[in-house]
Amino acid sequence: MSLYIPGFFLNLGWAIVSPILPLYAESFDIPYALVGLVITANALGLILSDIPLGVVCDRVGRRPLAILGPVIVTVSAVLCGLAQGFYELLAYRFVTGTGMAMWMVARQATLADSVDPSIRGRVLSTFQSVNMIGSATGPAVGGIIAELSGYRAPFFFYAASTAVCALASFLMVKESATGKRDGGVVGIRIHIRQILGFLTFPILVASFTSFTNNIRFGARAILIPLFGNDVLGLGPGEIGLILSASTVANILMTVPGGYMVDKYGRKAALVPAFVFTSITFSLFPFSSSFASITLVATVLGVASGLGGGATMAVAADLAPDNLRGLFLGFWQTVGDFGSAICPVALGLIADSYGLEWAFHATAILMVVTAMTTHFFVGETMKGKAGSRCR
Repeated sequence: MSLYIPGFFLNLGWAIVSPILPLYAESFDIPYALVGLVITANALGLILSDIPLGVVCDRVGRRPLAILGPVIVTVSAVLCGLAQGFYELLAYRFVTGTGMAMWMVARQATLADSVDPSIRGRVLSTFQSVNMIGSATGPAVGGIIAELSGYRAPFFFYAASTAVCALASFLMVKESATGKRDGGVVGIRIHIRQILGFLTFPILVASFTSFTNNIRFGARAILIPLFGNDVLGLGPGEIGLILSASTVANILMTVPGGYMVDKYGRKAALVPAFVFTSITFSLFPFSSSFASITLVATVLGVASGLGGGATMAVAADLAPDNLRGLFLGFWQTVGDFGSAICPVALGLIADSYGLEWAFHATAILMVVTAMTTHFFVGETMKGKAGSRCR
Protein backbone atom coordinates (compact mmCIF):
# COMPACT_ATOMS: atom_id res chain seq x y z
CA MET A 1 0.00 0.00 0.00
CA SER A 2 1.00 3.62 -0.54
CA LEU A 3 1.40 4.22 3.22
CA TYR A 4 4.07 1.57 3.74
CA ILE A 5 7.11 3.53 2.54
CA PRO A 6 6.18 6.86 4.22
CA GLY A 7 5.36 4.97 7.43
CA PHE A 8 8.72 3.21 7.36
CA PHE A 9 10.70 6.45 7.13
CA LEU A 10 8.63 8.24 9.77
CA ASN A 11 9.16 5.38 12.23
CA LEU A 12 12.84 5.16 11.32
CA GLY A 13 13.32 8.81 12.22
CA TRP A 14 11.36 8.51 15.47
CA ALA A 15 13.36 5.42 16.44
CA ILE A 16 16.73 7.05 15.71
CA VAL A 17 16.23 9.42 18.66
CA SER A 18 14.46 6.92 20.95
CA PRO A 19 17.57 5.56 22.75
CA ILE A 20 19.04 9.00 23.40
CA LEU A 21 15.95 11.14 24.08
CA PRO A 22 15.82 10.48 27.86
CA LEU A 23 19.61 10.81 28.06
CA TYR A 24 19.54 14.06 26.06
CA ALA A 25 16.96 15.41 28.51
CA GLU A 26 19.12 14.27 31.46
CA SER A 27 22.03 16.25 30.02
CA PHE A 28 20.15 19.41 31.02
CA ASP A 29 20.67 18.31 34.68
CA ILE A 30 17.05 17.54 35.63
CA PRO A 31 15.36 14.81 37.77
CA TYR A 32 13.61 11.72 36.39
CA ALA A 33 10.14 13.29 36.58
CA LEU A 34 11.23 16.13 34.28
CA VAL A 35 13.01 13.70 31.95
CA GLY A 36 9.59 12.21 31.26
CA LEU A 37 8.32 15.60 30.11
CA VAL A 38 10.20 15.31 26.80
CA ILE A 39 7.85 12.45 25.93
CA THR A 40 4.83 14.06 27.60
CA ALA A 41 5.31 17.28 25.60
CA ASN A 42 5.13 15.27 22.39
CA ALA A 43 2.01 13.49 23.66
CA LEU A 44 0.34 16.80 24.60
CA GLY A 45 0.83 18.00 21.04
CA LEU A 46 -0.95 14.85 19.92
CA ILE A 47 -3.77 15.13 22.47
CA LEU A 48 -4.65 18.74 21.68
CA SER A 49 -4.53 18.07 17.95
CA ASP A 50 -6.16 14.65 17.47
CA ILE A 51 -9.86 15.55 17.55
CA PRO A 52 -9.57 18.88 15.67
CA LEU A 53 -7.45 17.12 13.06
CA GLY A 54 -10.02 14.32 12.88
CA VAL A 55 -12.61 16.96 11.92
CA VAL A 56 -10.21 18.44 9.35
CA CYS A 57 -9.51 14.95 8.04
CA ASP A 58 -13.23 14.41 7.37
CA ARG A 59 -13.62 17.84 5.76
CA VAL A 60 -10.55 18.28 3.57
CA GLY A 61 -9.48 14.65 3.19
CA ARG A 62 -6.64 12.40 4.28
CA ARG A 63 -3.92 13.31 1.77
CA PRO A 64 -3.21 16.94 2.86
CA LEU A 65 -2.60 15.87 6.46
CA ALA A 66 -0.47 12.90 5.38
CA ILE A 67 1.85 15.32 3.57
CA LEU A 68 1.90 18.32 5.95
CA GLY A 69 2.41 16.24 9.12
CA PRO A 70 5.87 14.88 8.17
CA VAL A 71 6.94 18.35 6.99
CA ILE A 72 6.19 19.78 10.46
CA VAL A 73 8.01 16.87 12.15
CA THR A 74 11.06 17.50 9.95
CA VAL A 75 11.30 21.14 10.99
CA SER A 76 10.73 20.41 14.68
CA ALA A 77 13.36 17.64 14.67
CA VAL A 78 15.99 20.10 13.46
CA LEU A 79 14.95 22.58 16.15
CA CYS A 80 15.18 19.88 18.85
CA GLY A 81 18.77 19.22 17.81
CA LEU A 82 19.55 22.94 18.09
CA ALA A 83 17.76 23.52 21.43
CA GLN A 84 19.79 25.48 24.00
CA GLY A 85 17.56 24.83 27.02
CA PHE A 86 15.28 22.14 28.42
CA TYR A 87 12.04 24.12 28.13
CA GLU A 88 12.94 25.14 24.59
CA LEU A 89 13.29 21.43 23.83
CA LEU A 90 9.84 20.81 25.32
CA ALA A 91 8.28 23.42 23.00
CA TYR A 92 9.78 21.79 19.93
CA ARG A 93 8.65 18.35 21.12
CA PHE A 94 5.10 19.72 21.42
CA VAL A 95 5.26 20.83 17.78
CA THR A 96 6.55 17.37 16.85
CA GLY A 97 3.43 15.91 18.46
CA THR A 98 1.17 18.10 16.35
CA GLY A 99 2.89 16.95 13.16
CA MET A 100 2.72 13.32 14.25
CA ALA A 101 -1.01 13.71 14.97
CA MET A 102 -1.61 14.85 11.39
CA TRP A 103 0.11 11.79 9.99
CA MET A 104 -1.43 9.30 12.44
CA VAL A 105 -5.05 10.44 12.04
CA ALA A 106 -4.72 10.53 8.24
CA ARG A 107 -2.99 7.14 8.21
CA GLN A 108 -5.58 5.43 10.38
CA ALA A 109 -8.49 6.94 8.44
CA THR A 110 -6.98 5.92 5.10
CA LEU A 111 -6.52 2.35 6.29
CA ALA A 112 -10.08 2.22 7.67
CA ASP A 113 -11.38 3.55 4.32
CA SER A 114 -9.43 1.07 2.24
CA VAL A 115 -9.24 -2.26 4.08
CA ASP A 116 -12.03 -4.85 4.16
CA PRO A 117 -13.01 -5.77 7.77
CA SER A 118 -12.42 -9.49 7.14
CA ILE A 119 -8.68 -8.94 6.57
CA ARG A 120 -8.06 -5.91 8.79
CA GLY A 121 -5.98 -7.81 11.32
CA ARG A 122 -3.58 -9.12 8.68
CA VAL A 123 -3.31 -5.87 6.71
CA LEU A 124 -2.89 -3.65 9.77
CA SER A 125 -0.39 -6.07 11.29
CA THR A 126 1.61 -6.13 8.05
CA PHE A 127 1.52 -2.33 7.96
CA GLN A 128 2.67 -2.26 11.58
CA SER A 129 5.50 -4.71 10.85
CA VAL A 130 6.77 -2.60 7.91
CA ASN A 131 6.77 0.47 10.17
CA MET A 132 8.58 -1.49 12.84
CA ILE A 133 11.39 -2.38 10.47
CA GLY A 134 12.19 1.31 10.67
CA SER A 135 11.66 1.22 14.43
CA ALA A 136 14.04 -1.75 14.72
CA THR A 137 16.77 -0.15 12.62
CA GLY A 138 16.56 3.29 14.21
CA PRO A 139 17.65 2.72 17.83
CA ALA A 140 20.92 0.99 16.92
CA VAL A 141 21.69 3.67 14.32
CA GLY A 142 20.79 6.48 16.71
CA GLY A 143 22.84 5.00 19.53
CA ILE A 144 25.93 4.69 17.35
CA ILE A 145 25.48 8.23 15.99
CA ALA A 146 25.20 9.56 19.56
CA GLU A 147 28.36 7.76 20.65
CA LEU A 148 30.29 9.15 17.68
CA SER A 149 28.84 12.67 17.50
CA GLY A 150 26.92 13.42 20.70
CA TYR A 151 23.26 13.50 21.68
CA ARG A 152 22.26 16.28 19.26
CA ALA A 153 23.34 14.59 16.03
CA PRO A 154 20.56 11.94 15.88
CA PHE A 155 17.92 14.67 15.60
CA PHE A 156 19.33 15.78 12.26
CA PHE A 157 19.15 12.21 10.96
CA TYR A 158 15.57 12.14 12.30
CA ALA A 159 14.81 15.23 10.21
CA ALA A 160 16.33 13.68 7.08
CA SER A 161 14.23 10.55 7.48
CA THR A 162 10.96 12.42 7.98
CA ALA A 163 11.76 14.63 4.98
CA VAL A 164 11.85 11.45 2.89
CA CYS A 165 8.51 10.49 4.45
CA ALA A 166 7.02 13.82 3.37
CA LEU A 167 8.26 13.38 -0.18
CA ALA A 168 7.01 9.78 -0.36
CA SER A 169 3.61 10.87 0.96
CA PHE A 170 3.39 13.57 -1.70
CA LEU A 171 4.22 11.11 -4.47
CA MET A 172 2.37 8.01 -3.26
CA VAL A 173 -0.57 8.76 -0.94
CA LYS A 174 -3.93 9.04 -2.73
CA GLU A 175 -7.12 10.51 -1.32
CA SER A 176 -9.34 7.76 0.11
CA ALA A 177 -12.19 9.84 1.56
CA THR A 178 -15.44 9.88 -0.40
CA GLY A 179 -18.83 11.50 0.07
CA LYS A 180 -20.12 14.91 1.08
CA ARG A 181 -18.33 16.74 3.88
CA ASP A 182 -19.97 18.93 6.49
CA GLY A 183 -18.85 22.51 7.03
CA GLY A 184 -19.68 25.70 8.91
CA VAL A 185 -21.24 26.17 12.33
CA VAL A 186 -23.84 23.46 11.77
CA GLY A 187 -21.05 21.00 10.99
CA ILE A 188 -19.21 21.96 14.18
CA ARG A 189 -22.35 21.40 16.27
CA ILE A 190 -22.85 18.01 14.67
CA HIS A 191 -19.27 17.04 15.48
CA ILE A 192 -19.68 18.04 19.13
CA ARG A 193 -22.80 15.89 19.41
CA GLN A 194 -20.99 13.00 17.73
CA ILE A 195 -18.04 13.27 20.13
CA LEU A 196 -20.42 13.15 23.09
CA GLY A 197 -22.01 10.10 21.48
CA PHE A 198 -18.64 8.32 21.62
CA LEU A 199 -18.54 8.68 25.41
CA THR A 200 -20.40 5.47 26.14
CA PHE A 201 -19.08 2.96 28.68
CA PRO A 202 -18.41 0.16 26.13
CA ILE A 203 -16.49 2.42 23.75
CA LEU A 204 -14.50 4.06 26.57
CA VAL A 205 -13.49 0.64 27.92
CA ALA A 206 -12.54 -0.49 24.41
CA SER A 207 -10.47 2.67 23.86
CA PHE A 208 -8.72 1.99 27.19
CA THR A 209 -6.75 -0.65 25.26
CA SER A 210 -5.30 2.18 23.17
CA PHE A 211 -4.48 4.12 26.36
CA THR A 212 -2.61 1.14 27.82
CA ASN A 213 -0.92 0.29 24.53
CA ASN A 214 0.58 3.79 24.41
CA ILE A 215 1.73 3.44 28.02
CA ARG A 216 3.47 0.20 27.03
CA PHE A 217 5.35 2.04 24.27
CA GLY A 218 6.13 4.96 26.59
CA ALA A 219 7.38 2.74 29.41
CA ARG A 220 9.60 0.85 26.98
CA ALA A 221 10.97 4.08 25.54
CA ILE A 222 11.86 5.72 28.84
CA LEU A 223 12.50 2.92 31.35
CA ILE A 224 14.82 0.71 29.31
CA PRO A 225 17.27 3.55 28.45
CA LEU A 226 17.25 4.87 32.04
CA PHE A 227 17.64 1.41 33.62
CA GLY A 228 20.32 0.46 31.13
CA ASN A 229 22.29 3.67 31.66
CA ASP A 230 21.78 4.40 35.36
CA VAL A 231 21.63 0.87 36.82
CA LEU A 232 23.56 -1.34 34.40
CA GLY A 233 26.01 1.32 33.17
CA LEU A 234 25.34 0.69 29.48
CA GLY A 235 26.14 3.20 26.73
CA PRO A 236 23.74 4.58 24.10
CA GLY A 237 24.99 2.10 21.48
CA GLU A 238 24.15 -0.88 23.70
CA ILE A 239 20.80 0.64 24.66
CA GLY A 240 20.01 1.12 20.99
CA LEU A 241 20.77 -2.54 20.31
CA ILE A 242 18.45 -3.59 23.17
CA LEU A 243 15.55 -1.55 21.78
CA SER A 244 16.25 -2.85 18.27
CA ALA A 245 16.20 -6.46 19.48
CA SER A 246 12.83 -5.84 21.14
CA THR A 247 11.42 -4.31 17.98
CA VAL A 248 12.72 -7.12 15.74
CA ALA A 249 10.93 -9.65 17.96
CA ASN A 250 7.78 -7.53 17.71
CA ILE A 251 8.04 -7.49 13.90
CA LEU A 252 8.38 -11.27 13.71
CA MET A 253 5.18 -11.69 15.73
CA THR A 254 2.96 -9.07 14.07
CA VAL A 255 1.96 -11.08 11.01
CA PRO A 256 1.12 -14.28 12.98
CA GLY A 257 -0.68 -12.01 15.46
CA GLY A 258 -2.63 -10.44 12.61
CA TYR A 259 -3.86 -13.84 11.42
CA MET A 260 -4.94 -14.58 15.00
CA VAL A 261 -6.87 -11.30 15.09
CA ASP A 262 -8.74 -12.17 11.87
CA LYS A 263 -9.33 -15.85 12.61
CA TYR A 264 -10.21 -15.84 16.32
CA GLY A 265 -11.26 -12.24 16.89
CA ARG A 266 -9.77 -9.09 18.37
CA LYS A 267 -10.17 -10.07 22.05
CA ALA A 268 -8.49 -13.45 21.52
CA ALA A 269 -5.31 -11.53 20.66
CA LEU A 270 -5.61 -8.55 23.00
CA VAL A 271 -6.15 -10.32 26.32
CA PRO A 272 -3.20 -12.78 26.11
CA ALA A 273 -0.96 -10.02 24.75
CA PHE A 274 -1.62 -7.77 27.77
CA VAL A 275 -1.11 -10.66 30.23
CA PHE A 276 2.15 -11.70 28.57
CA THR A 277 3.33 -8.07 28.49
CA SER A 278 2.61 -7.72 32.21
CA ILE A 279 4.77 -10.71 33.04
CA THR A 280 7.61 -9.37 30.93
CA PHE A 281 7.65 -5.90 32.50
CA SER A 282 7.84 -7.50 35.94
CA LEU A 283 11.06 -9.28 34.89
CA PHE A 284 13.05 -6.19 33.88
CA PRO A 285 14.21 -5.24 37.42
CA PHE A 286 15.91 -8.64 37.71
CA SER A 287 18.15 -7.93 34.71
CA SER A 288 21.81 -7.67 35.72
CA SER A 289 23.69 -7.41 32.43
CA PHE A 290 23.45 -6.40 28.78
CA ALA A 291 22.62 -10.01 27.83
CA SER A 292 19.84 -10.44 30.39
CA ILE A 293 18.07 -7.14 29.70
CA THR A 294 18.29 -7.83 25.96
CA LEU A 295 16.64 -11.19 26.51
CA VAL A 296 13.80 -9.68 28.53
CA ALA A 297 13.36 -6.86 26.00
CA THR A 298 13.15 -9.45 23.22
CA VAL A 299 10.44 -11.34 25.10
CA LEU A 300 8.60 -8.03 25.51
CA GLY A 301 8.70 -7.65 21.73
CA VAL A 302 7.14 -11.10 21.32
CA ALA A 303 4.41 -10.23 23.82
CA SER A 304 3.68 -6.93 22.10
CA GLY A 305 3.54 -8.56 18.69
CA LEU A 306 0.96 -11.12 19.79
CA GLY A 307 -1.70 -8.43 19.72
CA GLY A 308 -0.65 -7.59 16.18
CA GLY A 309 -2.90 -4.91 14.77
CA ALA A 310 -5.71 -5.75 17.21
CA THR A 311 -6.05 -2.30 18.77
CA MET A 312 -6.01 -0.62 15.36
CA ALA A 313 -8.50 -3.21 14.06
CA VAL A 314 -10.90 -2.52 16.95
CA ALA A 315 -10.76 1.21 16.20
CA ALA A 316 -11.42 0.63 12.49
CA ASP A 317 -14.29 -1.76 13.33
CA LEU A 318 -16.00 0.80 15.53
CA ALA A 319 -15.41 3.93 13.40
CA PRO A 320 -18.65 5.24 11.78
CA ASP A 321 -18.37 5.26 7.99
CA ASN A 322 -19.24 8.97 7.68
CA LEU A 323 -17.12 10.19 10.61
CA ARG A 324 -14.04 7.99 10.54
CA GLY A 325 -11.59 10.84 10.92
CA LEU A 326 -13.42 12.28 13.92
CA PHE A 327 -13.84 8.92 15.67
CA LEU A 328 -10.23 7.93 15.06
CA GLY A 329 -9.12 11.35 16.33
CA PHE A 330 -11.10 10.64 19.51
CA TRP A 331 -9.58 7.14 19.76
CA GLN A 332 -6.10 8.52 19.21
CA THR A 333 -6.70 11.16 21.90
CA VAL A 334 -7.49 8.48 24.49
CA GLY A 335 -4.30 6.66 23.56
CA ASP A 336 -2.24 9.83 23.64
CA PHE A 337 -3.40 10.55 27.17
CA GLY A 338 -1.50 7.38 28.01
CA SER A 339 1.59 8.73 26.27
CA ALA A 340 1.27 12.03 28.16
CA ILE A 341 0.67 10.56 31.62
CA CYS A 342 3.09 7.65 31.39
CA PRO A 343 6.52 9.35 31.41
CA VAL A 344 5.81 11.77 34.25
CA ALA A 345 3.96 9.17 36.34
CA LEU A 346 6.73 6.61 35.89
CA GLY A 347 9.33 9.29 36.56
CA LEU A 348 7.65 10.21 39.84
CA ILE A 349 7.48 6.54 40.85
CA ALA A 350 11.15 6.10 39.94
CA ASP A 351 12.16 9.20 41.94
CA SER A 352 10.18 8.03 44.98
CA TYR A 353 10.67 4.26 44.99
CA GLY A 354 13.30 3.40 42.36
CA LEU A 355 13.21 2.41 38.70
CA GLU A 356 12.22 -1.18 39.49
CA TRP A 357 8.85 -0.04 40.87
CA ALA A 358 8.15 1.88 37.68
CA PHE A 359 8.39 -1.45 35.84
CA HIS A 360 6.10 -3.14 38.40
CA ALA A 361 3.49 -0.37 38.13
CA THR A 362 3.43 -0.83 34.35
CA ALA A 363 2.98 -4.58 34.80
CA ILE A 364 -0.02 -4.05 37.10
CA LEU A 365 -1.69 -1.75 34.58
CA MET A 366 -1.29 -4.39 31.86
CA VAL A 367 -3.10 -6.95 34.02
CA VAL A 368 -5.92 -4.51 34.77
CA THR A 369 -6.34 -3.85 31.03
CA ALA A 370 -6.43 -7.57 30.26
CA MET A 371 -9.23 -7.98 32.82
CA THR A 372 -11.32 -5.02 31.65
CA THR A 373 -10.93 -6.11 28.03
CA HIS A 374 -11.99 -9.67 28.86
CA PHE A 375 -15.04 -8.75 30.93
CA PHE A 376 -16.31 -5.51 29.38
CA VAL A 377 -15.22 -5.28 25.73
CA GLY A 378 -17.50 -6.97 23.21
CA GLU A 379 -16.02 -8.63 20.14
CA THR A 380 -15.99 -6.01 17.37
CA MET A 381 -15.26 -8.34 14.47
CA LYS A 382 -18.34 -9.20 12.48
CA GLY A 383 -19.22 -12.88 12.51
CA LYS A 384 -17.62 -13.56 15.90
CA ALA A 385 -19.42 -14.18 19.15
CA GLY A 386 -20.18 -11.17 21.30
CA SER A 387 -21.64 -7.77 20.67
CA ARG A 388 -20.03 -4.72 19.18
CA CYS A 389 -19.17 -1.83 21.49
CA ARG A 390 -22.02 0.42 20.39
